Amino acid sequence: MFAAKAPKGSMAAAAKSNERSRTESQGTIERSNYTNSEATPRTLPDSQNGALVASMSPDAEDTWTPIREHATEDIDGDGDMQDISVFSGNGVIDEDSIYSKNERTLVAYFGPLPKEVDHALNKADFYTEPMVAKLDLDSGFGIVVSQKKCYIWAAQKDVTYRSPPMCIALPMPPNSYTSSEARVLLPAVTITKLDDQHSGVLACSPDGTCWYWNDIDLSLSDVNQHMSMTIDLVQGDYVSHVECAGPTGYYLGTRFSNVHQVWIKKVNGSIALASTPLHGKSGGAIASLFSMIGRPQGPDTSQRLRALTSGPKIQDPHGRWDLFAMSRRSLLRWSLYRSGETTMESEAPILDQITERVMRDYSGSLPLGSDPRVRLLDIEYTRNGKLVVLATFFATAHKYVETPLSCALFTLASQFGATVEIESVKYIQRTVDEDIRPEATPRLVIPHGGPGVFIIFPKAVIISSTLPDFDFEDLVPLKSDRFIGFGAEDWKQRGQEMGDSSELTIVCKASGRLGIHIHLDGIGSPSLTDDFRTPQEQLTAQLQAKLEQAVFFGGKRNNPISFDLAHYDTGDLNQASLNVNQEILNSHAALLTSGKDLTSRLLERFQRIKSIINSIQAAEMTTRLSIDTRFQLCWSAEKLAAANALWGQYQLKLAGKEKNKTSSRTNLKNVMDDAAAQSLEAVGANTTEDSLSFFLKYHVDGLAELLSQVQQSAKKLPLKSVGQQVELTRDINKILVLTMRSAWNYRRQHVKMYALQNTSSMEPWTGTENVIRSLTAQYMATLSACKSNIELETSSMDVDDKEEFVGLSQLNSELEDQLCDLADVTLQAHSEHLQYLEGLVQSSQHNIAIATAVEAYDDAKLELLSPLIELKKTEQAVQLAQRYKDFTTLVKLCIHQKDQITIYITKYQQEFANALFQWYYDNKQLATLLEVGEQYSDLFTVYLDSRDYSELAWLHDIRIQRFVEASQRVQDCAVLEMNVDRRRTMFSLSKLLFLAAVPQQHPSDADAENMMKYASRNNEELEMATIQTYVADDWERQVGSLVSVEDKTKAVVKTFKSPVLAEQPMLHKALLRSSQSLLNRQALSSEDLLDILMTQQKFEVEGVDVCDAALGICLHASDIPENRRPHVLEDIWRRIFTAHSAVDNDADHHQDWRLEDVSDLEARERLLNSWMARAYAIIYRADGQKDELLLRPEDARCTMPAELFRERFMNLNGDSDNEAELERTCNAMMKDYERENQELERQISQTQLLEKWKRVKEIVKEEAAAAAESASANQSIYMEDVESC
Repeated sequence: MFAAKAPKGSMAAAAKSNERSRTESQGTIERSNYTNSEATPRTLPDSQNGALVASMSPDAEDTWTPIREHATEDIDGDGDMQDISVFSGNGVIDEDSIYSKNERTLVAYFGPLPKEVDHALNKADFYTEPMVAKLDLDSGFGIVVSQKKCYIWAAQKDVTYRSPPMCIALPMPPNSYTSSEARVLLPAVTITKLDDQHSGVLACSPDGTCWYWNDIDLSLSDVNQHMSMTIDLVQGDYVSHVECAGPTGYYLGTRFSNVHQVWIKKVNGSIALASTPLHGKSGGAIASLFSMIGRPQGPDTSQRLRALTSGPKIQDPHGRWDLFAMSRRSLLRWSLYRSGETTMESEAPILDQITERVMRDYSGSLPLGSDPRVRLLDIEYTRNGKLVVLATFFATAHKYVETPLSCALFTLASQFGATVEIESVKYIQRTVDEDIRPEATPRLVIPHGGPGVFIIFPKAVIISSTLPDFDFEDLVPLKSDRFIGFGAEDWKQRGQEMGDSSELTIVCKASGRLGIHIHLDGIGSPSLTDDFRTPQEQLTAQLQAKLEQAVFFGGKRNNPISFDLAHYDTGDLNQASLNVNQEILNSHAALLTSGKDLTSRLLERFQRIKSIINSIQAAEMTTRLSIDTRFQLCWSAEKLAAANALWGQYQLKLAGKEKNKTSSRTNLKNVMDDAAAQSLEAVGANTTEDSLSFFLKYHVDGLAELLSQVQQSAKKLPLKSVGQQVELTRDINKILVLTMRSAWNYRRQHVKMYALQNTSSMEPWTGTENVIRSLTAQYMATLSACKSNIELETSSMDVDDKEEFVGLSQLNSELEDQLCDLADVTLQAHSEHLQYLEGLVQSSQHNIAIATAVEAYDDAKLELLSPLIELKKTEQAVQLAQRYKDFTTLVKLCIHQKDQITIYITKYQQEFANALFQWYYDNKQLATLLEVGEQYSDLFTVYLDSRDYSELAWLHDIRIQRFVEASQRVQDCAVLEMNVDRRRTMFSLSKLLFLAAVPQQHPSDADAENMMKYASRNNEELEMATIQTYVADDWERQVGSLVSVEDKTKAVVKTFKSPVLAEQPMLHKALLRSSQSLLNRQALSSEDLLDILMTQQKFEVEGVDVCDAALGICLHASDIPENRRPHVLEDIWRRIFTAHSAVDNDADHHQDWRLEDVSDLEARERLLNSWMARAYAIIYRADGQKDELLLRPEDARCTMPAELFRERFMNLNGDSDNEAELERTCNAMMKDYERENQELERQISQTQLLEKWKRVKEIVKEEAAAAAESASANQSIYMEDVESC
């Protein structure tokens, strides 16, 4: 398993060396995880995350398994996939053999392993019986080595096997090494080549026993015919590595970094085998010398050999080659000469230098004094004369069992002394955990010396490059298989130039032989070296690339490559999946097969686009997709399903061979081509090929637009006869219905896969207004054709005409059936459109859109299903009405069938009942409605509660004894009633119903408060209606003898006693208008009623105190705006203060009397009978409850602003909207009210109004005190009478 390592930033300091040419950047990162499915030993504990982790001590054997991945890939600037389906020598790889492919990397299958090898590998336990493979492409042999056998088979680079090749098995030399490690040590085996014609096998067991087979081929009869030789080893040492260094021979490296040269030469026609230790390292002759003198001096563990490698031939007169040995701590270099001489040139402690470099680069996460535990794993020589060292380290100071290791490639100078120059470092963007199995150490391979670099783990191959400024990185992980070996051409002896590609052949335990090809051309392009995408965009691009590979290659049979997306949590999965989806949908994906016919290409795209959700679902990442993304992926797949159906039906029609149908096929082709051309024009696309084919190849995303254009194209096509019109209509119907249903069928069948339980905020393409409009138009065209055919069948025609329309009857029957199908798909589209709108965030505009859609849906049901009934398609109409819950149609079909009504109500409950009740209401059958409502009382109650049918609903409420609801409904009706008599009656009835409900109620505190407010409002409205009735009745008694209402109105207004009314023409006009309405028994507004009451200046009307009523109306009336209520109160008091007294009603001049002009008794009498006294008495008796209604004379002036005057009297001139006229009316009314202010000021200044007001308050208080004393005395007398009894 691989894990993404955080890019160097805050966790590591930027490189400080000027020699380092690589710029640290986050790069392009991609992640994936896979699980090691191989069995784990019982003796080893599992780590926290399931990976087996060995001890981290320095002495532990360092073998590894990839744990997590974090790859980087470079993408061409133009975004096009390059054709890299080519391995050198192999030609183009067939599609079935390609296991993985992206812009840079190709993985292909090169054939199985021999059956004997496959059998041995399947039986092997890699914890106790390791096996390794090696492919020698120069000799054309592959080998698999176990402890006892070496299997050899032909493995030429340019040959791909389709069946298991033949092989031979050579026995391996015996091993007498007896340490605890001996049970898992393998012999060092290599293919030798003395000339171009003959190859041999050199095998050396860990104890130094060497066997050599000369001239190996697959027909070898005696596998035991070999030469042998023994290499003297220091005690505890063993052979572990073998390296070929050109013509100078083969070199065996041992555990303690001793190197022995093995010579294979022809001597007198015979093959001779000999060995010589390379001097300069302890462990060879020096160790023997110590042993001879009795001092067993040997190397420590830091000298254990890690890797051997050699360089190419150096161009000098001596024919020199370099051999490099890397131990755990040091790097050693020997010079090898063609003459056979060897010289140890240098030894450098590279571990310390690499550790220092890591500490410097990761100073942010590795504080001074911490130990990154750097481990040297492998070394390779590059074509540019450099050494590349693979090392691992801990990038954090805190280390736990599950802490992963970081990897890096260090480029060193190949010529060095006591120290080595580190020229550059490339940190791998993946971390690894150890694999404790033998032969699991990561191997570094640089085919051809670069530019490709391969790091081979048991479970994956990390791919990088030797170019320091090129941040290319990729990963080839396995699902459950295991890499056991590899092979590449030996470039060091051929002197080949470094190309722009690299190839590696790898051997899998179960999957056979694979080839990896990487293509790195154009590396100097700015598009590759300068990536201007953000880190998040880079991560998303890598996730997209991995998803695309999973889509195209993940479903291949026996494909061992893992495309697991589960841990690509840093990339935007929504964006990545939509990008892959769009490329496949519109044929832009480079991995799509080209050159196929359109039918095959549509099917391939359909299968690929389905694989997107399959791949995401396999990684258990579906929940990371937003609901909109899931819908878009589903819609794209269903578009291709629909396109397949459309194209298939279209081709089926065109392929018909009936001679008399040629014109029909031509008409259909013209319509579809024109519709496709119009659709392409709408998206700005042009083509010279068949427009429909081009559209379905590259613009199928706009399928809704194509369907919308079909009907328009058919409408404008000129046809010669009705028969052609009918046939074309029939063919288009088939295409439209099949296309729509194919899309919906796919969606319905894959709801669970795409997790489409919720609604999307995006409009479904099958429910757009254009699609609905087009389907509706096609329905109407089909209906028109049906009706035309019926007319033709029933009309009298000539014989020739009858022959022309021979098949119209059969066609008409087919059209009628299609009419039902069109109604079905059209209503389904309406339903989708409405469902989409209902799922959006609510707003006023959104609510309007929903209301419009609901209305259109209901209209469509009626418009589409009613004709079916007329065409005797009643059964289909009923089915569609039930499916789309068109209960209006169902009601029409069963309105006289009580049993059927009962069935539908039982099945559909409220929905059908609402339609049934509404039908009775709309058809004015109210008696029947109440009767049926009583039968289904609960349903009828819900129906009425959801509608504003108060005039009917209160009767039902009374019947079911819901008196509170009935009272409220009657009150709602009363508020809207304009006749004062009926208004008063209805408020009275509302009050009675409320009182009837009181014994039934046990309300909570909140409900009780609401009920009191409701009862209070009812009483106030009833009082207002009653006063208006009293006033109207009083006027009728006064002027009832007059005939016309106008005369009555004038006579009534003349009785108004306001002292300034004669000087208020506009107010006089308003009073005439209000009085006339009241005489006509029309209810007045509260303000108009107050104007009449206060200018009429009667103390009482039918026993009702006018002042008390006026103040109550001002306080409680709901139709008085709050911003005008204070000014209404001003009007009341101002008219109270300026009113005549009761005793002076017939003598206006007496209104100006002064207190000193009359006696105290008379003054008291006059004041006590004034409106001021009556008004103040009402306030005083209220015990503070109406104090807010009390105004002083100086506070009673009219202060209402002009804009409120406009609001108050804007209807005085009728419905005229003449702004100038309204302005004049407003100004005139303001003058009238100003006249009242002037009158108030006059009485204050001239008639002692303030003194009179003061005296009124005293008189009222005295009268109240006297009344209280009288009441107390009467109570005392009553008590005495009781006591005497």
